[in-house]
Amino acid sequence: MKKIAIMGLSVLMLAGCGHSTDKLAAFYTQIDTVNQKEKPVIEVNKNLQKLESEKVERFNKISQAKKQDIKMINSNAQKLVENTEARKQAIDKEIKAYDDSETAYRKAKDLAKDIKNKEQKKEAADLTAVMDEKYAGHDELMASYQDVLKKENDLFKYLEGKKPETEEVNSMIEKLNKSTESFQQKMTSYNKTMEKIQKESADVVKLLNSK
Repeated sequence: MKKIAIMGLSVLMLAGCGHSTDKLAAFYTQIDTVNQKEKPVIEVNKNLQKLESEKVERFNKISQAKKQDIKMINSNAQKLVENTEARKQAIDKEIKAYDDSETAYRKAKDLAKDIKNKEQKKEAADLTAVMDEKYAGHDELMASYQDVLKKENDLFKYLEGKKPETEEVNSMIEKLNKSTESFQQKMTSYNKTMEKIQKESADVVKLLNSK
C-alpha cells in the first residue's frame, strides 16, 4: 500500500489580522483542528508500510516454493493471515480518525457560511469543495483496500490448507490483482485531491496575510 499522504494545513500566525478577516481566520483555525484529528493516520501509515513489506517477503517465499515444501507454505500462509488481520485493525484506526476529522469539519463548514466578504467566501468555498471531495475519496479508498484485504485473506487461508491447487491459487491471485489495481487507481485520485487541498489552503493563507 502506498503511503497515504496527510498534508497538514497548519494555521499560520497572522500578524495584524484586521477585523475584516476574523471570520475567515476562525474558519481556517477550525480547518487546522480538522487536520489535527487525522494525525493518528501518520502512525497507521508507518505500521501499514511495515506490514506490507512483511507480506511481500512472506508471499515471495511461497511463490518460490516447490510443492513438496508444503509445511513452509502452510506456515508462511498462517503468518500472512495474521498479517492481514493486523492491517485490517490498522485501517479501522484510520477510518476512526477520519470520522473524528469529518465531525470537526462540519463545524468548519458552518463557520464558512458566516463569512460575508465575497472574495473570502469564495476562497473558503473552494477549500470546502475539495475537502468534501477528500472525504468521499477516502471512503472509496478504504472500501477498496478492505476489498483487497478480503481477497488476500481468502488466498492466504486457502494456502494454509494441506494441498493448495495451483489452478485455484492462480485464479484467486488474478481476482486479487484486479482489486489491487482498482485500489491503486483510487489512491492516485485521492493524492491528486490532497494536492488540490494544498493549493486551496495556500490561497486562503495568502488572502489572510494580504489584509
